[in-house]
Amino acid sequence: MIEIIEINIALGSIIETNSEIEKKFNLTKGAIYNLTGIKKRTIANKRETAESLAIKACNLFKKSKLGGITHLISVTNTSSVRFPGVSNFLASNLNLTNAHCINLNHGCTGFVDALEISHEIIKNDNKAQILLITSDTYTKFINKKNKALKCLFSDGASATLIKFNKNGLKLKKKVFKNTVNTEADLSLVKNEISMNGPAVVSFAIKDVLPEIINLSKDINCIFSHQAGKIVMSQIKKKIDKKVFFPLNFENHGNLVSTSIPLLIKQNMKRFKKGKKILICGFGVGLSASIILFYR
Repeated sequence: MIEIIEINIALGSIIETNSEIEKKFNLTKGAIYNLTGIKKRTIANKRETAESLAIKACNLFKKSKLGGITHLISVTNTSSVRFPGVSNFLASNLNLTNAHCINLNHGCTGFVDALEISHEIIKNDNKAQILLITSDTYTKFINKKNKALKCLFSDGASATLIKFNKNGLKLKKKVFKNTVNTEADLSLVKNEISMNGPAVVSFAIKDVLPEIINLSKDINCIFSHQAGKIVMSQIKKKIDKKVFFPLNFENHGNLVSTSIPLLIKQNMKRFKKGKKILICGFGVGLSASIILFYR
């Protein structure tokens, strides 16, 4: 049904190591890695925004590949302007005068949500060609004194080209979960991100993990949001060891909506070979979006 043709990535240009944070906050050497499993993060510089990183990712395509784009779907929590959305800036940059611009204010579920929407669009019109963009700069909205969040998040963008393929991915099952009255557990208020870490971890383990286990029977691979050491180690323990379960948070931290597309790009050969693929995003909401694809 759908095929991911190509994914391009644009990460924040500043590489931040744990030693820099440990020195600043007078932490024991190795403390951050021992707790989070993260070694370094990519941080946007002063000139880089969600919009500029998205444009940079899209400009990595050959122009000939984007001539037939009918839909631009953008995902971000941290645009530098309230409106218009990132996809509108991209339409101008790419000179796409007839593209349908769709803007989603989603977090860690965003890529999965946009992929499900893309499937429905192409299901109804196999001539549709979709450019799915994720872009976030969480670090611009983290208090400089908040060492817990500074250890986790990275900035970056992805651009995914999606088209119809009769032998492509068919959506077989989808699960969406929301825990009510948890909006404040991971939120952006007055230009500052706050997170209730224990609540987010609890949601992932108690609500998301059982769904992953239930859906992971007889599948080839799982591409999951990279939530860090505690959550990812729990998932890895519970799934069949034969299932391909790639991780990249060690060198990239939490890239929010760009987490999954980067993971797919880094493992594209395995992704293309997979006959039964589970894709899972969870976080802001607190919510989870999980989709199961068959070839």
